[in-house]
Amino acid sequence: MGGRYRIQTGRLQLDPVSWGDLEDIVRLKASATVTGRLAGGVCNRVLSERDMTTDLMTWGREGVGMFAVRQQGRFIGLAGVQPSTVSPDCHELHFSIFPHEHETGLSREATSLALAFAHEGGVRRAISYVRESDIVGRQVFGGAGMSVCDTPPEAHGPDILLYQSLRPAAKPMSLH
Repeated sequence: MGGRYRIQTGRLQLDPVSWGDLEDIVRLKASATVTGRLAGGVCNRVLSERDMTTDLMTWGREGVGMFAVRQQGRFIGLAGVQPSTVSPDCHELHFSIFPHEHETGLSREATSLALAFAHEGGVRRAISYVRESDIVGRQVFGGAGMSVCDTPPEAHGPDILLYQSLRPAAKPMSLH
């Protein structure tokens, strides 16, 4: 992916996931105590490798995807978008941060940066599913600029909230 997709702040560095991140990602996805959630939940190495292949293909096909998040050069988690499995007109925003690295501010910062990048890359609608009782998830997605949809997602149960972020469609240029 090169440096053109790198996002750097005073505290964090986000790079598109790569095979070089695989060992860290396997460790992250195998942990049941990770803060945040990814679409596949806790998984083994084979599933992590399959997810990595999908993530790399998404970057190649769409120019957006999952970022490896580092603080002072250390891998602390993932944040980014994946094509929605429920709705073909949008992407799902996910974050996952190791608990010993967790600080709501870092999760929110990484997720905000990944969301802004996705919108700049052409993603018009990003969604996230959050349990009503998941205060951290709600703080992270709300702090990233997402809002709760009025219509709850039917397929996910009554205690699940649907967050979304919409980027207005580009206005056609006028010659007058």
